[in-house]
This record gives sequence, structure tokens and C-alpha cells, in this order.
Amino acid sequence: MDESGVDYDARLAALAAAFAQSLPDKRAQIEAAWARWRAGEAAARATLQALTHRLGGSADNYGFEALGAAARALDAALQPRRGAVPAQVAAGVTELLAAFERPAPAP
Repeated sequence: MDESGVDYDARLAALAAAFAQSLPDKRAQIEAAWARWRAGEAAARATLQALTHRLGGSADNYGFEALGAAARALDAALQPRRGAVPAQVAAGVTELLAAFERPAPAP
């Protein structure tokens, strides 16, 4: 606890636990956006890119380095200026979904 009475370690642990609990929903959102894009919904690419961008920016903060790296790689593959090559995107989605299955970091 610091001088103000705030236990930052406890707050960070609570945030990390909340992040870990949100992962199934994040995965479901990514899977849904991927399915919509494969079905031909053009706007789903932007949704998928936004989801991976946010995940790539936050995962490392809670110890999910592999998940963050996979999300950032997919985010980069989805950038409009890169042309979103379908094979690269599919491989990125596969890697990201596999990263969700890796064990959570120890507290």
C-alpha cells in the first residue's frame, strides 16, 4: 500500500482477473467477426481489425504476451494499406485463436 492507502498490487491483480474473465467474450467476438467477413460482409474486416487492435494493446499489460503478439500480428495483416491478404489473415486468425488457449499467467 502506498501513502494514500491505495494497494496498487491488489488493484492490478483485480484488473488482470477481470481481463482474464473477459477473454471468452473477446474470443467469441473475434470468431463472429471472422465468420461474417468470410461470409462476405465487408464491414466485418474493420470490426475484426478493431477487436484485434484493442486486444493487442491490452493483453501484454496483464501478462498475456503470446496473446498480445498474435493479436498485433493479425491487426497488422488487417491494415487497409496492406491489402489484407486472405491467406495471411486466415493464418493470423488461427494463431490468435490458439493463443487464447494458452494458460493464463501466474498471479
